Amino acid sequence: MHENTIGRRGQDPFDALVDVLAAVNRYDLALGVIPIAFVIALVAASAFGVPAPYAFAAAAIVGIGVIADVCYLNPPVDQGSTDRTDDRTAAD
Repeated sequence: MHENTIGRRGQDPFDALVDVLAAVNRYDLALGVIPIAFVIALVAASAFGVPAPYAFAAAAIVGIGVIADVCYLNPPVDQGSTDRTDDRTAAD
């Protein structure tokens, strides 16, 4: 359901979806991988007869790997402020 505001032409829902997907970064995808791994484990446990603890253990290993990658191997880098007033006042 798409709601338009009065007096403004609304954006097409498909265009809004494209805008959201274009703004997705590496860390958003990493957060999406973890629940998807558990859903796949649940499907594998029910469809292929894999014992649930083994399937969930494999999903947990995937989740731990993703968290280790995002937090320790490739952490987000603080871009900092573009304002250089601190540098100028320290030099004065």
